[in-house]
Amino acid sequence: MSLRTRPTLRPGATAYAGADLPAPSTPWDRARWCVVDFELSGLDHRRDEIISFGAVPIEQGRIQLAQAVSGLVRPSRPLSEPSILVHGIRAADLIDAPLLDEAIDPLLAAMAGRIAVAHVAAVERAFLGRALRRQRLRLRGAVADSEVIGRVWLCERDGTVPPKRSLHELASALGLPVHAEHDALGDALTTAQVFIATATHLAALGPETVRSLSRAEHRLDTAMRYRG
Repeated sequence: MSLRTRPTLRPGATAYAGADLPAPSTPWDRARWCVVDFELSGLDHRRDEIISFGAVPIEQGRIQLAQAVSGLVRPSRPLSEPSILVHGIRAADLIDAPLLDEAIDPLLAAMAGRIAVAHVAAVERAFLGRALRRQRLRLRGAVADSEVIGRVWLCERDGTVPPKRSLHELASALGLPVHAEHDALGDALTTAQVFIATATHLAALGPETVRSLSRAEHRLDTAMRYRG
């Protein structure tokens, strides 16, 4: 009987699988983070696909723009017209792009040893998790959600729990610029700025760590029970 062996991993995947992550107790501004954003062919991770990605590393509470990466991914199925209207990426733009396993290797290299951050993180978590499973890897660590962290900040500022906020709305509330919308690298950069600003505001009220920001959903749930 033959044994099923792990496929040979590319350099980025190898680095991602082997790098140590910051401890949960690490102060937020001493931890290494990586903001991730995807443009997609649709929102169903079981059927739809990643067609572009952007990643912006953060160290010591500062964006590391020189280390940012982005790329296109050639899908296995035709793009739908509604998805093209959202992100503006056409099938012709993806003809020469690599397939997923090769295309995301620079992304995995950028994420190695960092805690992931995304806006409405459930989407990126689902698609990234599926992409990793294709290579028989697993998603490492939590994915901090800048949307939830932003609402925790708004709750502290205003005393009430706000409804969900878009990336544009949070950036505007913070007085931050909004970079190219529905462009993976542009959205990743905007998200990185929102994450740093809200983490800084919250840290002025009390210590913030990898754990506290990665588990912001629990703080929001508690606030909803007691503040409404």
